[in-house]
Amino acid sequence: MAKPKAKSLPIKARRDLPPFDRAEFEKRAERARAKMTEAKLDGMLITTEHNVEYLSGFTTQFAWNTPTRPWYFVLPREGKPFGVIPEIGITNWQATSWVPDLLTWPSPRPENEGLDLLQKVIGGVKSKFGRFGVELGPESRLGMPVADMLRLRDMIRPFELVDCFHVTRALRLVKSPAEIERIRRMCQIACDSFDNMGALLRPGDTERDLVRKFQSDMLLRGADKTPYTSIGSGAGGYDSIIMGPTNRKFRKGDIFLIDTGGRYAGYFCDFDRNYAVARKPSDDARRIHELLYKATDAGIKAARPGSDAADVFDAQAKVLTDAGIVLGNVGRFGHGLGKVLTEPPSNMPGDSTLLEVGTVLTIEPSAMYGDGKILVHEENIVVTETGGKLLTRRCPREIPVLDF
Repeated sequence: MAKPKAKSLPIKARRDLPPFDRAEFEKRAERARAKMTEAKLDGMLITTEHNVEYLSGFTTQFAWNTPTRPWYFVLPREGKPFGVIPEIGITNWQATSWVPDLLTWPSPRPENEGLDLLQKVIGGVKSKFGRFGVELGPESRLGMPVADMLRLRDMIRPFELVDCFHVTRALRLVKSPAEIERIRRMCQIACDSFDNMGALLRPGDTERDLVRKFQSDMLLRGADKTPYTSIGSGAGGYDSIIMGPTNRKFRKGDIFLIDTGGRYAGYFCDFDRNYAVARKPSDDARRIHELLYKATDAGIKAARPGSDAADVFDAQAKVLTDAGIVLGNVGRFGHGLGKVLTEPPSNMPGDSTLLEVGTVLTIEPSAMYGDGKILVHEENIVVTETGGKLLTRRCPREIPVLDF
């Protein structure tokens, strides 16, 4: 007799969290100005989605999905901030941003995509240090053509364009309570979908089938987007943790991982879960899974105010190396999390970033076993006065076995 289909978890309606209030953005701007003074910057030109959203409040479905039009936000150390955006975005800006001052141009206009307007705004900024910040450093990207940035560099002299990554990094390292609630919400949505995995996986499914159903489940439960969903599967284990889904069909005896980066209200979760298909995992896989569970606990306990990111790595690594595990090639055991799927710091040797109350991290130990197989655990936490606190629901101590 065929086994009954696993019962699907009901979709629970969740009331959306309220939008950030004006005071939230004013505090961010105040902190940014203080850090600009420390860094000897007269202002910052912001061009990337996460930093424009963070500082201006501007959110849109359009701007960041096309390279045709650049979008700019200028935050001076002294004086009022400005949006400098294509005309098509006026109503969108007015509906979402706390900043009323706006300059626009009829983009696309490749010969001059708002550079004259930027020259006007930056030229009106009070100069004390002669330096204007742009997102140039580690883990940074530009939301404008490099050629235009080089043109602008010459247009705004005597201001010097310099890197402001150290300012934006410090700003977003510590999350406000309202930011943490958005991350927590996305974590709980994804946890509900992971808990529903037994009802999603059916005989004959491929990795693509399951990932589509899993992403759909998260969207129905309240996620806004599911930009990142990796999967690895194989007989007795998987050998990759970053691949997209393939047409491989699930079989009895498989172990698979899904790692998801869903987004709610502009903030990400990033964690994974492991499952076995129809059969109990091997003793080797269960041993590694138990070690990773203990390493995760150690990482959570190490995430205390005043500790640094390297301490969080060391705590996880010690559990594994004490058990004779040779550390693999992943390079780190977790990272920062927030408006971007992976943010600074990196839980790795040498990262001396001090953890503060409000720092959000992933705890992500991994270990190799068998013939090139790998297992990974990942949880999301926030650093509190008393230590690391889970934003996710803790994964099962043993790999769940799904009916099939």
